[in-house]
Amino acid sequence: MVRIHDLIAVESDTEAVARALVRFSSELGAAIVGAFHITCSDEAEGQCSQVFQRSFVEGQLPELKPGCRWPFRSANLGARYEWGAVGMAEEHFALSPNDLKLLVLKINAHVGVSDTVDGPSYGQIDRYGHESSCCGALAGLLRGGDIPALDELGEAFRYDGKDRVAILRDSSRVEPRHRALFAAVTNARLQARRAVEDIRQHRPKTPTVFLVLPAVTINRPDADSELVVGQYGIDWTQQSPSVKYHGLGDDPAAYRLRHQRQRAIIEDADWPAAE
Repeated sequence: MVRIHDLIAVESDTEAVARALVRFSSELGAAIVGAFHITCSDEAEGQCSQVFQRSFVEGQLPELKPGCRWPFRSANLGARYEWGAVGMAEEHFALSPNDLKLLVLKINAHVGVSDTVDGPSYGQIDRYGHESSCCGALAGLLRGGDIPALDELGEAFRYDGKDRVAILRDSSRVEPRHRALFAAVTNARLQARRAVEDIRQHRPKTPTVFLVLPAVTINRPDADSELVVGQYGIDWTQQSPSVKYHGLGDDPAAYRLRHQRQRAIIEDADWPAAE
């Protein structure tokens, strides 16, 4: 069974990502496993949610009701992390005061892909017989839409004073065919960073290891695929948290994309090319 580390920046089957999470959980050996899944509200993310439920949640989480195991969930425009949510989720799964707990926080941005004579082109899907933006929220952000959710996304994309929306709009810095994919990767990375900042400030009720997994669902005409952006590990079993990160950075101008057998592979200065 493949490790999460091996999936970073490489487009894979959604089932492979779920199996890697199962392996991580098994190797950690925590007595209690909880999960928090954040997705876009878009119905195209239904398959991603189903795979996470079927292949990770149902085999790892405690029963909420007889025969029912469910994660803490959030679905909103653009898969935005809502400040304070991880504290609520952690308290829900704090079942024993002394046993080690694993809380998996999976954040899925998403993007559509179409196969063209020039290779994969990102940003549109065939939805009910018509071409449609996917993700609509990120497309609205790049177009300059005006609704509260886009204001929140825009604020996230200006983290550390860097105008990532301007970078994505600049055709000399980001190839237009790749713009929607890089926007989704950047969004997942930034939402995960926000979640980690929240985790740092939330002392868990019981000893907890947090695994924060930013990822991008790639919506296809048939089975969706998934690209893991990175992996945060936060050990909150002592007096202060220890944080480690492996994966892509958050500068879309630094991403370099290639395809191997029609599957995307991304690299940047933080994450060298996978072989």
